Amino acid sequence: MFFFSSKKPAPIEFPYKPASSSFNKDKHQFDGADFTYVKWSAATEQSSPAKARLLIVHGFDEYTLLYSRLMDQLSKVGIESFAFDQRGSGETSPGKQRGRTNEHYTFNDLDHFIEWNLKDKDPKTSLFLFGHSMGGGIVLNYGCAGRFRDQIAGIVCTGPLIELHPHSAPSRIVTTLSPLLAACLPTFRIDTGLDIDATTSDERYRAFLSRDPLTVPLYGSLRQIYDFLMRGKKLLDDKEYVSKFQTPVLIFHGISDTINDPKASEMFYKLCPAADKRLELVPGARHSLCLETDEIFERMFNDMHDWLLEHSQ
Repeated sequence: MFFFSSKKPAPIEFPYKPASSSFNKDKHQFDGADFTYVKWSAATEQSSPAKARLLIVHGFDEYTLLYSRLMDQLSKVGIESFAFDQRGSGETSPGKQRGRTNEHYTFNDLDHFIEWNLKDKDPKTSLFLFGHSMGGGIVLNYGCAGRFRDQIAGIVCTGPLIELHPHSAPSRIVTTLSPLLAACLPTFRIDTGLDIDATTSDERYRAFLSRDPLTVPLYGSLRQIYDFLMRGKKLLDDKEYVSKFQTPVLIFHGISDTINDPKASEMFYKLCPAADKRLELVPGARHSLCLETDEIFERMFNDMHDWLLEHSQ
């Protein structure tokens, strides 16, 4: 479960090379944080508005580069995308700032970037939310109570963190003590460990993650960890809260995911009252579908692309 190394290996290049555009990062200051973000245009004629825009909410201790393959492929089919390194992650919060966030910042920051994208996009372009893992839990919660949820055309997520898989779940005593620890030591950080083999069946991306200084060690603050676990619990236990979810939703979950439990996605799908909902359990896929083998990624991407077009204006 835990990843240890007595000597830090040298980083290697990300396995995917964009074809439709260069990966251009920008900075944006908001509420005390200097956010790194990427806005990727659609590869269409400038006179034509994009078919859709996807706002990407990454997973625990992830950052924008890990979604460059997804963003590049979206651009090729006429879809814009926007991703940002969340507070506590990536280049927005380097070094000792990793993991320093809480529930207020998570959703206040997301509100800010959704509002920005709603104003920035063409009025004819539909805005969708996408979230992976921790980000999946965030966007599903946004569908229940988000400030701008009525202006979101649809929600897509992969391997959402609703409930950890038994392989990755903390011990019972840690779970019992987590509210107290989060309250007393909110900014105390721990290395939660990263099971590289569980992330993807693609050896290229596993090799990259194992050497990526922005990924390993997988630091999180006690407050951050407690918050994302409680977010998932709310999606399964609070029926009144989930009853407010009416946004069209598409959930992908790898059947072989041993980080977040696919069974929890099935349980949420059954509880979700949205009239337009779909769950795809992906054979052979592990946790990070956007970093999976070309065959698995392309199958998932084609289904996502078709769904986005069906739900665009």
